[in-house]
Formats: sequence, structure tokens, C-alpha cells
Amino acid sequence: MHEVKTSSDPFSVISGKVVAIFFIVLVFIVVLFNCFTIVGPSERGVKVTLGEVDNFVYPPGIVWKAPFVTRVNKFVLQPKTYEVSFEVGDNGAITKDMQTVGATVSVRYTYDENRILEIVKKYANDAIIESAMRDNIKASLKETTGKYSIYALVEEQNKITQEVSAAILSRMSDYPIAIAQTTITNWDWSDDFDKQIKETANRNQQIKVAEAEANIAAAQAQKLVKEAEAKKQAAELDAQAKIAAARGAAEAKKLAADAQAYENQQIAKNMQTMQAQWNYEIELERAKRWNGKQVSDAAYIVPGTGAVVPLTGIKSK
Repeated sequence: MHEVKTSSDPFSVISGKVVAIFFIVLVFIVVLFNCFTIVGPSERGVKVTLGEVDNFVYPPGIVWKAPFVTRVNKFVLQPKTYEVSFEVGDNGAITKDMQTVGATVSVRYTYDENRILEIVKKYANDAIIESAMRDNIKASLKETTGKYSIYALVEEQNKITQEVSAAILSRMSDYPIAIAQTTITNWDWSDDFDKQIKETANRNQQIKVAEAEANIAAAQAQKLVKEAEAKKQAAELDAQAKIAAARGAAEAKKLAADAQAYENQQIAKNMQTMQAQWNYEIELERAKRWNGKQVSDAAYIVPGTGAVVPLTGIKSK
């Protein structure tokens, strides 16, 4: 019989112990890191242990949990953007006049902090919410686009964006999110319609030019009419001024003639008065020289002159 000898190599024993210790430390570290998680400043956390939801929303900080059996669902409260693109073709939206258009719809939203537990209990995670949002965005855009012709779509993009936004809000009202803004960009349509738009724009530009030229011609014609009216009014005013001047001159002459006639009448009256005075004085002088015979001639003073005229004879009756 042979004896079995065991190895007494000290290096082999030490190496086995080191491996065992390393494995134990590794397991401890893994278990330790699975005992907690960190909820960020803009996050909220919810514990789920073996499918059971903890009715508590954890604020930012360290959250302790049972390793391997408990997970912490985290939800970022910062605004998120969900974008859906439609291409011209089978996936595009169809207008009222059966034209296919494409667009990009962006929805900016945030989770409702008061309904975080509802997200976990009802939807499990936010992937279901994003899927619902994608479907509702498509439905809202296609439904709204179908109410307008492609020409109205080009002209009333702001109005259509508002209607799409309202439709999305209505469809997503039961979900635990708050929609802040909806925008529609990158409207697209077929190349044929793009050519029609350019041709329409050119025609509209030509119409505007023609309207502008017509307005200029009308303004010039109106200017000529106003100038003619102004000249007519000026001529009428000038004629009225001349008539007024002629009337004034005639009235002035009439007044001068009346004044001259009045002056002549006064002179004639004065002459008659003077003549009567002379006759009176002559008769008075004769009466003074009366001696029973008629005085034919006598010396007398000419009235108003002081000149003496001799009376040469006396005539008796």
C-alpha cells in the first residue's frame, strides 16, 4: 500500500483565501449598492417591491430599498419634448381637397407631480404615455387637416396649429401630464402643388402691380380734377372780385355825381337867395329916395360887395 501525501504548499493556501475574501467583498459591494438609489434634484421616485407599489413619492435624495427585489422608478419633472413627423405619402395627412401633406408636430409637456403614483399604477412607465401621445398627435393632425383645403392650409397655419393643440389637449386630458406648448413646423406637400403655389404667387404679384398702377392713375386723375376745380374756383373768385370792384367804382361815381348835384343845387339856391337879397336892397334904396315920383335910377350898394352904383335919373309917374 502507498500513502497519500497532502500538499503543504503555503502559497496555494494563501491564494485560495485571497480569492474567497475578494469574492465576499465583491458580493458585499454589489449588495450594498443595491440597497439604495439616488433621486436627482428634478426627479421623483416610487418604490415597487415584487410588483407592489409603495404609496409614497420620494423627493430628491437617497432612497433605501431591499436589494434585488425592490426597484425605484424615477420620473423627471423637467419639460420634455415629444416629436412626431409626417412625410408626404401614405403616412401624410390628407386635406379636404384630397392633397397629401407632411409636417412635424412637437409637443412640450411635463409630468403632473400630483399624479406620479398614477403613472406607476396605471401605466407602469412613461413608454405607454409616449405611445398614446404619438397616436393622439397623429389623429389630431389628420383630423384637423381634413377640415381645410391645401390652399387654406398654407394661408392659415397659425389657426390650424391652435386647433391641433386643442385636439391634443382634449385627447390627452386623462393622462397624468401637463401640455405646455404645441408647434407645427416643416409643412410639406407635393412638388406639383409647390409649382402651383409659385404660379399663384406670381399671378398675385402681377395683380398687385396692376392694382398699384390703377391706383396711381386714379390718384393722378383725381389730382387733375382737383387742380381743375381749384382753377375754376380761382376764376370764379377773380370774376366775383372784378364785379365787386366794378360795382364799387360805379357806386363811387354815383356818390360823386350825387355829391356834385347836391353842391350845384346848393349853389343855385344860394344864387337865388342872393338875387332876392339884391332886389330887396335895390327896392329899399329906391324907397328911401322916393319923393313922390318914381325913382328910375339911384345909387345903391351892390349886396355882398360894398361897391356903389350911381343912379343917374329919376323917373316920375
